[in-house]
Amino acid sequence: MTGAQYTALLGLWIAGIVVPGPDIFLILRNAFLSTRRNAVFTVLGVMVGNFTWITLSLMGVTVLISGNPVLKLVVQVAGALFLARMGYGAIRTGVLTRAQRTAAAPDGTVADAAQADAVLADVAAPVSPHGSTVPEPPVAEGTAAQRGTAVQQESTGRGGGPRFLGPTDLTPWRALVQGIVTNLANAKAIVFFVALFGSLVPADIPWWEALTVLGMLVAVGLAWFLSVAWVGSVPALADRFQARTAEVETVSGVVFLLVAAGLLVEVLVTA
Repeated sequence: MTGAQYTALLGLWIAGIVVPGPDIFLILRNAFLSTRRNAVFTVLGVMVGNFTWITLSLMGVTVLISGNPVLKLVVQVAGALFLARMGYGAIRTGVLTRAQRTAAAPDGTVADAAQADAVLADVAAPVSPHGSTVPEPPVAEGTAAQRGTAVQQESTGRGGGPRFLGPTDLTPWRALVQGIVTNLANAKAIVFFVALFGSLVPADIPWWEALTVLGMLVAVGLAWFLSVAWVGSVPALADRFQARTAEVETVSGVVFLLVAAGLLVEVLVTA
């Protein structure tokens, strides 16, 4: 490969990963609502997915998938259904969080979302994921705080779906799995990588150049997504978004549903 080909490949790769999509929204959501450590593991999961796509592209597998209508259909539908499930779970969490706010208010209404989430934090989260400690007040039977806790328990119950899909009780392992599956579920990556590698990477590329391309793209992608995770988990910023948990979850859910709908529309149009 020539220097011009490397430059073009790197430029198109950067343009592709900086555009907001499921990966970035997932990283930001976990950075806002969880911890920096979990956001970093989300990034690692996303990059495991990208590593897989890049490796498959260098091996020519993505071209085979793109050229096989049945296999491509299976990948697109499976990815769309998973992203739709992610979207549904996020929106449902947003709705239940709003119900928490209402239940936590003494008069049943909440005028200020930040104030409401502060009340909920006193009840349900004595220690902030970003390091601040909040004293846990006593809860009398039948109080608004108790009602808020009941709604919170419902939001993490059986009806909310698998816990690994959301930021509740997020662990590094769950964050890693979220990143991997979300990245691999976006079947539009097939089209992106086929176009990217088909036009710039020779089919008979030597193994050492293939490793160079792989290392270059992974390093740049890792640096970008880690920057997003670091900025999103800055305590001053994360605390503000934690006060808007319902809105963050709802927006994330809408993004996932839109991407899923786009994949399904593409399936119907090309069928």
